[in-house]
Parts: sequence; C-alpha cells; structure tokens
Amino acid sequence: MSLEVNISEPDDFNCQELHSAIEEVAHNEGLEDFEYKVDYISGKGGNFTSNVFRVMIRKTDCDDYDFSVIVKTFINTERQQLFNELHKREVFAYTEVIKKFISVQNILNEETKLELPECLLVNIEKNNEVIILKDLKNHGFELDDMQENAEYLNIEQINLVISELAKFHALSFIIKEKESDTFKDLKTKFQDILYENSFLNKSKLRNFFFESFNMFLKLVENKEAKHKLRKLKDKFIELLQKYTKPGQTNVLCHGDCWVNNMFFKNKNSNQAKVCFIDYQAMRYANPMTDFMHFLYLCTDSKFRSQHFDEIKNNYYESLSTFLNLYNIDVTTVYKRDNFDTDFYGYMPYGLLVSIFQLRIVTMNLEEDDTLKEAKLESNWDLSQIPSESDLFRSRVNDVVEEAVRNGVLDKLLAEVTY
Repeated sequence: MSLEVNISEPDDFNCQELHSAIEEVAHNEGLEDFEYKVDYISGKGGNFTSNVFRVMIRKTDCDDYDFSVIVKTFINTERQQLFNELHKREVFAYTEVIKKFISVQNILNEETKLELPECLLVNIEKNNEVIILKDLKNHGFELDDMQENAEYLNIEQINLVISELAKFHALSFIIKEKESDTFKDLKTKFQDILYENSFLNKSKLRNFFFESFNMFLKLVENKEAKHKLRKLKDKFIELLQKYTKPGQTNVLCHGDCWVNNMFFKNKNSNQAKVCFIDYQAMRYANPMTDFMHFLYLCTDSKFRSQHFDEIKNNYYESLSTFLNLYNIDVTTVYKRDNFDTDFYGYMPYGLLVSIFQLRIVTMNLEEDDTLKEAKLESNWDLSQIPSESDLFRSRVNDVVEEAVRNGVLDKLLAEVTY
C-alpha cells in the first residue's frame, strides 16, 4: 500500500507514525494492498486523555471492508506529557493483564468466558504512543447510549455487569492461586496512579478534582450536609488515596468501571454480554472499589435501596461460580464475612467518586461535543466543561441525601477529624 492511499481521514490522523501502524496491522491480517477510511470518535464518553479513531480497512478496489480497528493515540495532541503514564498503564494492562486473562480462560467454553478486548498493536515510545484494538462492533457489541439519553440500566442489565465484574475480579484470584509468581509481579506494576501525588501535579488533574468538588458542593441543597462536605475538601485527595490503597483482599481492578467504559451485545435479551474497555486506571486494590464506582455512577439511591442485597448476592455467587470452574473454593480467597464487611466499608468511596465524576456522567451529547472542542490539553480549561444541569443537580442531591441517611457522610467526616 502507498501510505497516501486512504479514502478519508481527519487531520489528526494524517502522519507517518499512524499510517505505519495501520500498515503493520493490515499486513498482520494478511492484507498487502489495501485502503482505509478513518472516523474520528474521540470525546465519546468523555475521553479526555487520547484521540480515538475507528479505522475501516479493505483490499484495494474492493467494495466491502474486511475489518475495522480502534486506534487510541496521543500523536498529534498536546497531551503526551500530561498523560503519558496513563497510556503506559493501559498498554501494560492490555499486554500483560488482559492477555493473561484471555490465556487463563482458554480452558472454558465460549458461553462461560468473560468477554475481553483484543489488542493488536501497542507502542509506548515518545511521539509514537498508540494502542490498536480489534473493533468490538465487528462482533456485535455496541457502546451503550444510556448516558446521552439520561437513562439508567435496568436491574437485569445491572446484574449482568455485576456478574461479569465478578468474573473479572475472579481472574486475579485464579492467577494468584495457579501462578503466584506471575501475580506477584503483576500486582507490583499496578499500584494506583490516578490519585498519586506526582501524577496529579504533572497532569493538572489535581485542579480538576478540586474544581469538580466545588461545582458539586455548589449544588448541594442540604445546608448541614453542605457544611460537612466543605470540611472534606482539603482531605479529598487523601481520602481517594486511602480507599484505593490495597486492603486485606485485593485484585487487579478496572479502576474506571461505569457504563461508558462498556460495550454491550444483545443487551435486551437473555443472551446479553458485556465487555469492559479502557484500562488507563487499572489498579491493584480492593474489588469493592470497582463495585462502588459502577454502582454509584450508574444507578440512583432509589435503585440502590431497592436492590442492594440482590446485586450484592449476585456478585458473590458469580464470583463463587466462576472460581469453581478452576476448582477454587471462594471461601479460601474471599470469605463471605470479609466480603460483606468490604461491601459496606467501601460505600464512602462511591460518594467520593460521585463528587468528581457526576459532572462528567451527566453530560449529554451536545455538552460532550463542547468538551471535545475545548480540547483539554496543557491548560485543562475546566470552565468549558458544563457545570450545571437539572440532571447534574438532581444526581448531586440524590447521592448527598443518601449519604446523610446511611451515615456515609458522617463516616467520611470522622476520618478527617480524628
């Protein structure tokens, strides 16, 4: 292929490095003479840290495309220095953890396996940062559109995510039991990065967290709760660090588990599947950090009060069932009493995540386009992220009132005033 042969591509994709990466992938798939079309999809779901493209590839002069891939890259952006560590984290997640997870599941039938994305090419060299993945749309998966329609997943869909999340966590327990040296090596590479002080300072994310805290606080209507929340502000980062440090029971966690980091297949049928994507925040931590992250961002307090026990039991039963496939008794790796203690003990983390992420979760499509245009790069101009909407205000006060009722807010306050 001549590297000039392409049907269409955004300016951000027009460079030798990305052309060469596509050429390598095409050759690996057996295509020597080919052409491609590029669609720019960065910004979907608040993707601030990289440009994301869908590249459709076909044999030269053919009408139908042979396959498509997803390209994530910092090339042609000003974000390389800010988020280089996140890129490296995701590369290692795909090449070491996800690759191992796929291998461990080779003994299972397809219906039982956890769906995982397949990585085709990576590069962590400066000015060549790229990750190329198989396009899940080729296999019938679609990104959920609930967020843009301000809708929630239903109980069946929530239970699907929770049961698959349990499988994701179970794979850590399995590797730890079957290949202890491998797991020991992996966990040392995946200490938290997102809330680590040097990264926060370098990436300007510290400013983002506190700006988001202020916007959250501004919308709180309960005056007493607002006063208590204000006391948490100076310790906000420390609290996030505390809850994401390894505890008594730990696994390799997704780190940013919410609906826009998932693809669904046959979502409304009893053959539904979900596949988790985007692993920049993968960390070695307690599994309930993922659970609460998802639950607090993707459900409301009414749902949680009605279904807490059901989804809690679903997680543990799914964990047990999957571990049994490898002849591992769940009680030897995660006793039920310890699980129950962790479940309630990590609920405050759900509130902490809500404080800085509800602002993003409640953005609609128009606001997401505004954010894309803002190009949050070296200066992180947070003023261009929409700060108020009826949905955002409603979600803020819903989670705050819940935290008052269940004692989560007082628990956090006690942790910073001892």
